[in-house]
This record gives sequence, C-alpha cells and structure tokens, in this order.
Amino acid sequence: MAAVEMKSVGAALLSPERIQSTAVWMGTVLLAAWAGVTVPGFASSANISAIMYSTSAVGIAAVGMAFITLSGNLFMLSMGATAAVSTIVFASCLHLGLLPSIAVVVLVGALFGLAQGMAVGVFKTNPIITTIAMASIITGAGSFYSGGLTVVGQGDASWLAIGRMAGIPNQIVLFLLAALVFSFIVERTRFGRELRLIGLNPKAAHFTGLRVGRALVIAYVLAAAAAAFAGALYGSQAAQGNLKLGAGLDFDAIAAVLVGGVAIKGGQGRILDAAIGAVFLAIITNILLLKGLSLEIQLIVKGLVVIASVILGALALGARK
Repeated sequence: MAAVEMKSVGAALLSPERIQSTAVWMGTVLLAAWAGVTVPGFASSANISAIMYSTSAVGIAAVGMAFITLSGNLFMLSMGATAAVSTIVFASCLHLGLLPSIAVVVLVGALFGLAQGMAVGVFKTNPIITTIAMASIITGAGSFYSGGLTVVGQGDASWLAIGRMAGIPNQIVLFLLAALVFSFIVERTRFGRELRLIGLNPKAAHFTGLRVGRALVIAYVLAAAAAAFAGALYGSQAAQGNLKLGAGLDFDAIAAVLVGGVAIKGGQGRILDAAIGAVFLAIITNILLLKGLSLEIQLIVKGLVVIASVILGALALGARK
C-alpha cells in the first residue's frame, strides 16, 4: 500500500503540470548545498541572514502576484509603484507606532487593489493596461504627497527591520506566514477554487455561474495588500520612504512566479511555488554577488533564468496536450 502511495506521489510530482515546480524545489536545495561547499562565505550566518532579508519582501510580493497569474490575468504591473508609495506612507505614519503604520500601509494598498480589481473584474478592462495606468496614478499621487522628497520615519521600526525570533529574522517569518496563509486560501477555500477555474477557462466559469467579478476583485486586493506590505519591509529597513525604494518589485515578483512554475496562462500552480521561486532567485543573486560579478551580469543571469522557466513551462504544457 505504501509503495503504491509513493508511486502516485512521484507520478504527481513529475506530471507535466508539476515538473517545473518540482525541478525548482529540487534545484533550490541542490544549488544551496553546492554553494555551501564551493562558494566561500555562502554558508556563513551573516550571508544566510542576507539571503533571508533579500527574499522576504520579494517573496511576499510574489505570493500576492500569484493570485493574479492564477486568475489568468497575467501580472499586476503596479506592484512596484504600490511598494514605493507604501514606503512613504509607512515612514509618514511611523510616529503612530509600528502596528498602526503597517495597518495604514496595508489598507492603502488594499484600496489600490480594489480600484484595479473593480476595473478588471467588473468593467472588464484589459489587466495589463489597467495596472500600468494605475502604476502611473499611484506614482503621481505619491510624488504629490511627498513633494518628490524622501520622508524620514519618526519612530521605532527595529522589530520589523532587524528583529529576530529564535535567531530567525522577523521578516522571513512574516514571509513564511504570508505564503502559508495565501496557500491555504487558494487550496482550501471556495474563492481559491473559483480563482483556479477562472484562470483555466474564464468563459466557462462565467457561464457556470461562478462569481468571476468578485473573485478577481479579491485577488487584486490581496495582491496589492501584499505589495504594500513588502513596501513596509523596505521602508523599515531604510528607516525612510521614497519613490525609488521597491520600484523594481514588479519584475522580481513576476520572475519568482514564473520561475516557481505558476502557469502564465492561469489556473495551474501553487502559491508555495511562487515562494520557492523567490528563494531560488535570491540564492542565485547572492552567489553572483559573492563571486564579485557586476549588477549588469546579475540582471542578465536573472533574465536568462526567467526565459528558461517560460520555455520549460511551454514545453510542459505541450507535453500535457
């Protein structure tokens, strides 16, 4: 009986739908093991902490982005703008206390997501054009609010910035909690099941009476709230807010989602796949840094990894057909 169960689990992991994500999970472990042995300084406690901090904000944004990709609406291209403006909001509210400032940031982000979700889910606008336009609006509003200047936080954000639980950075704990909660939402709730069905076949989902508009609005709210929270992490680390912090979050989150194995056409993949994609990319970036390679080389390598993941996903989809 156990042998049969093991065989079925192995078949599921190596199925066309899961082969890419399985490869990334295994690749992450093997890459970390290889680097720990061959790359000087990789296994040091300081470097492991650096990897954790570099993973946290991108990982939280990636698990939020996964909602949009699973819904079949590709990507949310306003995440970078949302995170950047959130650093300003976070710094501006820090005098109220850490928890109130985080609450305000997440609420503002959720409102940004609500606007985009209403446009895409209710008014059926193009998701790419809508989120690009919203990124412009958010950036303009942030610039108007801050006067284009850096806002310095007046309060203590050390718990979020450098705090630890049992030696583990609080930021990575929050990332893991976000990944697990979002995974539960997708895998165990009616909303999650509807989101997958919408991603697989939006027309069929509409004709069968699924709450398409409502599901998309929730997806955008959650994604934008995640981006805003990622902005709070950036803001706490810098102890300030400006429109440059977190501005590149769009590509990093998209890269993590695609590398992790979430299908670009929607409906397939898991939240935890996006999370491990963020870890995988953080490890690669860290290795390149330790090797002394320039930022330009790092960008080239990251782009090549994303292209390779898209090709692998396309090949897997072709095999399934």
